Amino acid sequence: MSRSNSEQSVPMWQLSIVIILAIGLTGIVIKGLNRTTGKTAKTLVEAEEAPPSLEELYDVPALVKEGEFIIFGTNRPELEISLSGKFDRMPIGKGKCAFCHIFVEGHNTDRCPDIRGIEKRSHDRPKEDRYKLFTEKLSESPEPVSGFKPKATTGGQYILESMYCPSCYVVEGFGTPGSQDFSSKMPVMHHMPYLMSDYDMIATTAYLQSMDTPGDYSRVTAAKDWQDYFDQELPLPDNSPKIFASIESLAETEKLVAPLEGVIEKNGCFVCHKIPGIPIAKTGLIGPVLTMKSTAARRLASPEYQKAVSEGRAKATSEREYVKESILNPTAYIVPGFGKGEGMPTDYARKMTLGDLEKVVDFLLTIDENKAEKESLLSPVGLDDKTRDE
Repeated sequence: MSRSNSEQSVPMWQLSIVIILAIGLTGIVIKGLNRTTGKTAKTLVEAEEAPPSLEELYDVPALVKEGEFIIFGTNRPELEISLSGKFDRMPIGKGKCAFCHIFVEGHNTDRCPDIRGIEKRSHDRPKEDRYKLFTEKLSESPEPVSGFKPKATTGGQYILESMYCPSCYVVEGFGTPGSQDFSSKMPVMHHMPYLMSDYDMIATTAYLQSMDTPGDYSRVTAAKDWQDYFDQELPLPDNSPKIFASIESLAETEKLVAPLEGVIEKNGCFVCHKIPGIPIAKTGLIGPVLTMKSTAARRLASPEYQKAVSEGRAKATSEREYVKESILNPTAYIVPGFGKGEGMPTDYARKMTLGDLEKVVDFLLTIDENKAEKESLLSPVGLDDKTRDE
């Protein structure tokens, strides 16, 4: 017997329940998928933003590369030779090491010991009788500036110690005058103005250990040397949003240089130049009055400067470049009436820090002849180049 149509159809109330359940289950599934997808996406973002692990930070090739950047501010350091031939220098990074130490053949600096061969030499230092003299001298009371006592037993520890405590051992002939070579001219590198972190010190040591054998990292023991010396776990880079040294972090460090007048006094600018706004620079008679806001543009446009450009001696194209050039390469152009430039030191390119240089240049470009006149510095003695031309 066949069923009627009413017997074959599903009651509407049952169908409604099925549809509602289906919609509810679909929503739950979709919500669950969204949560899973969101969690996965969040995990990926967090993975991308996660800082390098300790293992990555202390991967030896990466550590050596970071040390190179700290020393030179670049991972492609090359010897720079001036047009005048007066200086041959290496690029300068956060550590400022190349201002004082020789790193390559032809590098012209002699204020501190030659760095070439440092890895091999470092192993002998702690064994020397001279090192034992420092150990005995500082046995009861630590070195006053750093608070350290010499205790290196390996080459790597010696290199590290030489940065934390330069006066824990001083190479003969490189001490401060009158100290009988017991006090170093080198600053304590984790103090102002350099404020190198523990990680910076380890990275720098790693580079120095591999410097003479590029690509061969078998001698790099800096991380272990640091752990053994301080008996601590390896440090992360200190208080910096960036893991590695950068131009930005270098710029922050350079804000911690000496006050402007201290920079001018330290570099002896006041001996030869009158400088408006600087109390100690009122009597200089050898060089021009430094009113670069007024005079830099005029000198750039002068026939004498253009001749120096055509002869390859000078190359500034802006007022700022001119002021820098006049400090770093003073014989490139000599203001008429001031001899042959023999009175201006030619080694500022080696002995001025980047921060000091920028601070002086910034200041000089704010000084004009009106300010000099108000301070009665445009006198018959030590006239500036404009007054000489009138």
